[in-house]
Amino acid sequence: MTEAEAAVAIVHARGPRESVLLMRRAERESDSWSGHWAFPGGRRDPDDADLLATALRELEEECGIRLTRADLEAELPARHARRKAGAYILVTPFVFRAEGELAAVPDALEAAETMWLPLDLPRDPARHLLLPVPGLPGEMRYPGIELNGGPLWGFTYRLISDWLSLGTAPGQTGMEAASLVLEFLLTRGLRLARGWVKEGNARAARLSGAIPVDAVLERFAGPGRHVHSINCLEVRADRIRIAGPLFEEYFLYANG
Repeated sequence: MTEAEAAVAIVHARGPRESVLLMRRAERESDSWSGHWAFPGGRRDPDDADLLATALRELEEECGIRLTRADLEAELPARHARRKAGAYILVTPFVFRAEGELAAVPDALEAAETMWLPLDLPRDPARHLLLPVPGLPGEMRYPGIELNGGPLWGFTYRLISDWLSLGTAPGQTGMEAASLVLEFLLTRGLRLARGWVKEGNARAARLSGAIPVDAVLERFAGPGRHVHSINCLEVRADRIRIAGPLFEEYFLYANG
């Protein structure tokens, strides 16, 4: 396996209410996660002894919170984070324990603000939605949670969901969600012209009729099992694209 090249710090406050520290990243054109809610973290510097040192350094630099190796609660498996351009980056998450919510002093160049997210919020299934994301096309929806300042989505949302065991079972694909979308289209009067077949690295089905874009977006925007089975739902008049939890793709084509 390729060695991770970046790390994030999940600071887990135990106190009267469990919470984790989030920062909303400063808006910068060069940052693939500009303006996103995220965990403190970044790339390993040559002077970092290891990725644990990277996580601790980034936490102090970005949020003004100094912890030590003795505060480590767990090291989670490395996972891929998508960037606006270029290859994925492999990131190792480290969970640190804190007895309560520590005072954060965000670095203005790195973080627009910080917050302690109560864990009862992501544990509430009703808070998980398919949301539009600022700066991305309106026909695309992503799983996430609405927060002040913008949605919690993408890498950080998936990481929180997996850490709290809220997401899909290991190895589960988006086929269940794709089938739900297909069934919905059939209830709206479209006719199945060809069932699921493999097309390259994706699976596709074809229908006769026009895709009711607004109705599909409304139907699947709300909470439900489908949310964690979708990484992206893209709905157009002639096709629907569903990216699953493993970034596998499903297409529903309609001839209008």
